Amino acid sequence: MENELTIRLETCYRLSQKVVRPQSSIESGHRRIINLKQGAIQARAVRREQAIQTKLNSNIGRTSSTQEAEDLISRFMGRADPFEQSEILREIERNLGHETLTDRKSDQGIGASTRTTANDVLA
Repeated sequence: MENELTIRLETCYRLSQKVVRPQSSIESGHRRIINLKQGAIQARAVRREQAIQTKLNSNIGRTSSTQEAEDLISRFMGRADPFEQSEILREIERNLGHETLTDRKSDQGIGASTRTTANDVLA
């Protein structure tokens, strides 16, 4: 009986080992299926995004309103400000006038004054 018990225990152990191998194979197969499904979902999402991007690029590239807007912005940004130009011209004229330079020097005490000031009138 002891021999028969030993043989039966060994048989049960071998059978349990044989059951474990198919279970692990099934589990790894399930993991592979899940990975493949996730990969397929990602591939579909990338393909959709690429198709949308292609349509978007072709639509934007064809519209003339986009080009017109870009041209308008570049013309507007390239133009000089008329107020700023007039201020620059006034400053240049003021600095080029000999009277202004002499007046400024005389105000700082260099040379004789060429104009009458309020202090001269009061004196």
